[in-house]
Amino acid sequence: MLLRNSLSSCIGLLCALTFAGCGGGGSSAEAPTQALHNASTTVQGTVVKGIVRGGLVNAYKLKDGSIDTLLASSTTDESGQFSFQFSDYSGPVYVEVTANSAGSWMVCDSGSGCGEHTDSTELDKNSNGLIDFGEEFKLGSDFSLTAALDSEGLTTPFSVTTLTHLAAQLAHSYPQGMNEISIAVARSQLEDLFGVSGIASSKIINLADPDAIANAGEQQLKQTLLSSALIGMGNETAFPQLLNALVYQLQSQGGQMITHSADGNRISLADLIDEAMKTARMLELDNLASSFQITKTNLWTMDAGSLTEAKPSPTAAGDKADLINAFINDLNTWQGYLSLSPDQTSFANVVSSIGVSTGADLNNMMKAVALAGQYGPVVALPDAALSTACNSLGNALTRMTCHLLISGKSLQDICEGSLNLVIFNRSLCDVLNDLTLPLGNGLKGNFALYDGIARIYGTTLDGVEIDITFTALSNSGTSYAFSVSGTADTDTGALAIQSGEFALTFEGGLDIKNLKLPETARGEIEVSYQQFADSDSGDSTSFAGSLAIDLDLSGVRKLESDAEHAYAGLDSVDLSLIADGAFESIYGDHFNGSLNLSGGLDSDIRVIFETDLPDYSDRATVSLISTPEKLSSGAIEDISISWGGKRYDVMYFMAPSYGTRISNQDSVIMDLDLTVEDGETAGYIYHNGTRYARVSPLNGSLLLELSDGTEQVL
Repeated sequence: MLLRNSLSSCIGLLCALTFAGCGGGGSSAEAPTQALHNASTTVQGTVVKGIVRGGLVNAYKLKDGSIDTLLASSTTDESGQFSFQFSDYSGPVYVEVTANSAGSWMVCDSGSGCGEHTDSTELDKNSNGLIDFGEEFKLGSDFSLTAALDSEGLTTPFSVTTLTHLAAQLAHSYPQGMNEISIAVARSQLEDLFGVSGIASSKIINLADPDAIANAGEQQLKQTLLSSALIGMGNETAFPQLLNALVYQLQSQGGQMITHSADGNRISLADLIDEAMKTARMLELDNLASSFQITKTNLWTMDAGSLTEAKPSPTAAGDKADLINAFINDLNTWQGYLSLSPDQTSFANVVSSIGVSTGADLNNMMKAVALAGQYGPVVALPDAALSTACNSLGNALTRMTCHLLISGKSLQDICEGSLNLVIFNRSLCDVLNDLTLPLGNGLKGNFALYDGIARIYGTTLDGVEIDITFTALSNSGTSYAFSVSGTADTDTGALAIQSGEFALTFEGGLDIKNLKLPETARGEIEVSYQQFADSDSGDSTSFAGSLAIDLDLSGVRKLESDAEHAYAGLDSVDLSLIADGAFESIYGDHFNGSLNLSGGLDSDIRVIFETDLPDYSDRATVSLISTPEKLSSGAIEDISISWGGKRYDVMYFMAPSYGTRISNQDSVIMDLDLTVEDGETAGYIYHNGTRYARVSPLNGSLLLELSDGTEQVL
């Protein structure tokens, strides 16, 4: 089951590759004046593998990690520089430089040369047939250099180089393709692999320009030398094949290279360092040449064929990577408590504590209490009830005597005056303070008019056994308030009301001679409740706390006394019930919180409680929403978890689709379709509409393939 297994350790953080700054001929292009999010965006850059002249530059949108529609095109000038504009787009961009059909040329920037001249002898300045350092040669149709830019990388001039190409293709191989995070991961991975920094910001230079070399910093020179190294290992026609081979090595080996190769058949990092060192020595860059030599020596101390151990920076992708990793880590925190499957119980100890019938049982009990309350106003209006009380006495003579005695008198006159009225040797006040009457619906009432007490007891036709005492507190013509205590029992549970108040509202007032149902009943009472164990549920639940009740009985009407049921419209009762206190099951599961039932048995039940985080680092407030029917089987529709400024919302879907959506306060969302087979795509982790992880089932758990190629299991 999902989130029942431990989360595997993080292998790496999500990041990406942006681009080095623009440089050429000793000068740099000016930064654009508009940011990406403006209506029109101007982008400037330089293609440096040496300098590429007349190259075709195409820029594409990146959508859902893939290359989308063309944004703009441009052509590099004599300095390798280009610019293009686009509008109405904000997001990462993929740039590809290819040979132009009209002809494109590159300046050789390798100390080992770039092969042989085959078609343009005028480019061979020393007529030796070789493409020497600083000479130009025509690009073949298979030439391609790329770069992937995050939104920030577009705001300043950048360079398209061998290093940006490797990083873009590494990002492209990640499960989610090229997005803001994978671009940043790949960039950081390459920076660690080659020992450089600021690929996105350094200005790559033209090594054939002495002024550019003189004005360049060490990082610029190092990156330029490494970018130039690959072509020195082959020639101008082999360069695309060598570049593809290096891309494949990085993609298949998780962003790593072979340290050095015993057979020389595979490109190694030591080979690239050696070529960069040769060019550095030719240009008399002695410090860099010495640094490359040390790196090469260290690489040769490692086992032949072994891989490098480069890692992206933990902060490479900034806030976006932090948001995605925090999302995954938070889900890991709740493992064992939170299920991602709609038909598996989350917070099982809480659902067990609620029990299978608590909500329904309390609902029925409170309806019975409210219906019994219709007789409470008899003691709330004792003077108005005097005549009715006389009519309820046992025989005609007693009734006639009672009417004669009460004529023109109030209950206060009868019980507190000096009249000492007596019916057959019994005080009239005592008679009126101890009236027992059949009320119908299986109930009887014992009324004490003088004391203001009505005890309603019996078993309703709906099977609720009640013994509730209402004590009059006040009345305002249409609303009658009582203190209430007593018991209500069903076959599945027992409720004891210790204390509390109940208010009944009768629209249009009340006629004691023709009692009617109240339109509303509201109250807050202190109770203890016990749900009984049965064959369907071996558990039982107890609850101690307060019940806040609000019932709308306006749709209920009393039927004739000989009807099979006493009332019609009970299924229309709109009840809001909040049980706030301690819930505990017979097996020891418990929680302190509230159960909220709004709208009757067909409505949602909301359970709110506080709990320690599984690692005890904080307290969390958890809100569960379900229907009574689903709750009885442990199924939950929605969950909300809040702690320490965080909020996670979980929505379960059974039909028409079967799955889950989890979202948090940072707008990170994971959508899952749990009907798919192992290995198939169940969903993705998104942030603001961009995918950052692919999710698939794996032996009852979830496999997360992150944008940097690493995997985690939920």
